[in-house]
Amino acid sequence: MDITILISDNCDACQRVVNKLYKIQKLYREININILDINSYNDKRIFITPALIINGELFSYGDINEKQLLSKIN
Repeated sequence: MDITILISDNCDACQRVVNKLYKIQKLYREININILDINSYNDKRIFITPALIINGELFSYGDINEKQLLSKIN
């Protein structure tokens, strides 16, 4: 499973989501995490950070709901 997190500078929510994803990745080794600055992301329809993209599809904006994410992973 590929997870991309779009972040921006000085974004506390972005850092919280990155930290949660790394904790989840320790439990689910099949997860690949990519962290991208939103300014380098090609799809300009996404402009809110953090944005979580799973296997190429937008999953959520803002802080993640860990329960929903784990349900998606399982």
